[in-house]
Amino acid sequence: MDREYILMYARQSRYGIDNWHSTMHSHYFTEVLLATDGAGELQLTDRTIPLRKGAGVIINPYVLHTEYSSHQQPLEYMVFGVDRIRLADLGRGPVEVAQYRDDHGELQPLLKSMVHEYAERRTDSAIVLNLMVTAVMTMITRDRWQMLPANSAQIPREAQLLKDYLDNHFKEHMTLDDLSVTLHIDKFHLIRIFKESFGDTPMNYVGTRRLAEAMNLLRTTDYSIGQIAQITGFDSQSYFSQIFKGKIGVAPATYRQLAHRSAHALQET
Repeated sequence: MDREYILMYARQSRYGIDNWHSTMHSHYFTEVLLATDGAGELQLTDRTIPLRKGAGVIINPYVLHTEYSSHQQPLEYMVFGVDRIRLADLGRGPVEVAQYRDDHGELQPLLKSMVHEYAERRTDSAIVLNLMVTAVMTMITRDRWQMLPANSAQIPREAQLLKDYLDNHFKEHMTLDDLSVTLHIDKFHLIRIFKESFGDTPMNYVGTRRLAEAMNLLRTTDYSIGQIAQITGFDSQSYFSQIFKGKIGVAPATYRQLAHRSAHALQET
């Protein structure tokens, strides 16, 4: 491949109680993760993906996610972020998250070299790192996915401004008219540029952020369902439960039980 990618970071991480904050987040670039030891899982808005040694995930831009680790077997992984690339399934279009495996240990040495090269920042590191990213992504995706150009610089400033505002205020009551007045941008223009840039409408995105935060609170706190509905900006507990079950597939209380079982299983592994 002859296009140039921008490596955002390359690092090796290990779970630690004092330095691990499992909160739902997203990136404007693609993130590639490979578990190298321990046990954990990747939490998405609608499902979890187990992470064990040799398991990897590719997370496309603007996909909400977070990682959880077993306390008994701390999760270790290597991860890098790369701009100007987006993964798509061959013949089926873009995907949110793709899973891959490194059962034969071919990728781990390359990723270690990438992490080392990024940390050292020696002469011509940018050239070396671009070649490494191309090699790693080609090995992961060949015969299964295709890599599409996705330059974050092409996102209109107004669309990014709106997304930043929604990320900071999604728990608050808001309407399209409110957003239009606050940002001084026509509401129909807001809908169009946001949809073109992020594949969703502003209000649907707000709903997704609220659900993601609710899932995090259900999993990590003892707040009641009603308290969580209020904290995350839903008009009532009944409306929250209705939307949650419709989008996630189970009621909030059931999700909490399943999440606690999963966390307990992780702690015992």
